[in-house]
Amino acid sequence: MVAINTTPEEALRKDSLQRWLKRTQEVLAHRSLHGHSFHRLFNLMRTKRLIELALDQVLRNEGAKTAGVDGKTKRHLKTEASRAQFIDALWRDLTSKTYRPAPVRRVYIPKANGEQRPLGIPTLRDRVVQEMLRLILEPIYEAKFHRHSYGFRPFRSTHHAAVRLHRLIGKSKHHIVIEGDISKCFDRIHHRKLLCILRRTIKDERIIKMIKDMLTAGVMEDGAWHVTEEGTPQGGIVSPLLANIYLNELDQFIAAKWENLPVVAQNRHYRNKSALPCYIVRYADDFVITLRGTMEQAEQLKAEVADFLRQELHLELSAAKTLVTPVEHGFDFLGFHIRKYRGVTLITPSQKAVAKFKSYVKTTVKKVMGADEIAGIAQLNRYLIGWGMHYRRVSSARVFKALDYYVWKRVWTTTYRLHRNQRLTPGQHYRKYAIPYRFDLRAVNRQRNGGHYGVWADEAHRRAHIVIKLAFFPIRYVDLFPTTLNPYVREDRQELSRRQWRQKVLSEMQSDEYWQHGPYGAEWRTLRGTMLDEANHRCERCGGPIQGPEATVHHKEPLRQAKRRKQMNQLENLSALCPACHVQAEREVRQKASGPERE
Repeated sequence: MVAINTTPEEALRKDSLQRWLKRTQEVLAHRSLHGHSFHRLFNLMRTKRLIELALDQVLRNEGAKTAGVDGKTKRHLKTEASRAQFIDALWRDLTSKTYRPAPVRRVYIPKANGEQRPLGIPTLRDRVVQEMLRLILEPIYEAKFHRHSYGFRPFRSTHHAAVRLHRLIGKSKHHIVIEGDISKCFDRIHHRKLLCILRRTIKDERIIKMIKDMLTAGVMEDGAWHVTEEGTPQGGIVSPLLANIYLNELDQFIAAKWENLPVVAQNRHYRNKSALPCYIVRYADDFVITLRGTMEQAEQLKAEVADFLRQELHLELSAAKTLVTPVEHGFDFLGFHIRKYRGVTLITPSQKAVAKFKSYVKTTVKKVMGADEIAGIAQLNRYLIGWGMHYRRVSSARVFKALDYYVWKRVWTTTYRLHRNQRLTPGQHYRKYAIPYRFDLRAVNRQRNGGHYGVWADEAHRRAHIVIKLAFFPIRYVDLFPTTLNPYVREDRQELSRRQWRQKVLSEMQSDEYWQHGPYGAEWRTLRGTMLDEANHRCERCGGPIQGPEATVHHKEPLRQAKRRKQMNQLENLSALCPACHVQAEREVRQKASGPERE
């Protein structure tokens, strides 16, 4: 695999653009923190630097491979000339105020409950403009958002939202929660109300008109254009930010009841029982309100929230799904189950998340293992690693142990049935495929005791593809950082980066689309890492150091000559090379295939 290297001039240019963007966003955040309005934001939209930055960001996203109504994807912008032409054309349209968003292409993706979720795919051109708007608006509104909204915001995650609820229930003794469910929130956002909220801060009508045009651009479905009178298209880059701006009204409505009151006022209201201690934690359109009070007071607060959403935001609170629950009964939020047990509050994976895990494992083992064992192990491991990395941040040790047993039983029973043509007894099957972790391709697992189902990666039986265990991921709870920190203030960003680095974990989750269906197979990333580690990250020909994107792994016998990819991906057929030696080795392979050169 040949790496694409960036020239020093391009790297210098990108670094300069990033420094300009940071300075610009810091200025916007500073003005927002001091309560200023913004009258000339559109001038930023007419800078080629912002277009270039937004285009780079859009092309790095996997969604750039999917076309909008114009049929164009990132492959149409492979060359520097095509990119420059794209930037110039968009800049001219923005400068001359002739830019008009195109309708989004509507597709449907299945939901867990069997229904389908509509997804809007903007054109590449519109995605770049939306990214430009996001880069401008996010630092402005980050200073205005409620402290405890966590969805689609930098340096925040589902874990932070869950830990906040853990503190409210455990330390603040909140014993009742309202589980909020807004019916079709993103599809019913009221355009006029949203623009009214934006106008409080954004005084540049050119920006307001651009957002209005995006909201009303319509959708193309089955070749027909449909008008959009409400809602933000799910799939748009700027849609999550606009939804946060809209739902921030709900956050502030709840915060004004207690959280934003001075301590003296809180004490007075608490003594007089004239106000209810309540807090909201929101992640996108999912929210939970915790309170100290009676069930009757909680029902009254739920009714007040429903009235506010209906009258102020033109949204409907689902009466059937919005529940008032004592914390001793437990509740689900963002894939976690939060419950208080005799004074101890625990966060564990929800039953729905566990059921989804089992369904994926069952399907993967049954379908993929039968076609390609190595690819099946690689795909299963990617899922196990991603799932383990996510849920290792809460109290998951017991769940990990139970799910490891489920994976063990599912893998062994299924593979035994798939290998029945070998006429092995269960014991023989186990002895053939049970490989100790000391032979694992992943060096981090080689000190582990025991083993699991595996397939040898080399003829010498020194390394193997082995199914991983969730128990390998130790529980490390996430810290709830001070929510007053703003990522667009330099000092705050440094502190947030320091905290993030301390909690950073190395995940092997990658795009399944490439690693599963690419020419090198699902197992290639692990094989490549193993070869580089065993070569001590030095070229096997010239002995030079190879690191990062410059590191390449070469097939001595090319893939196209193999009947099975498994044969060509054995370790004996691989070598770690620097880019120059890799090019030379590929040239030698081609010369060998074409025969001796004629004089």
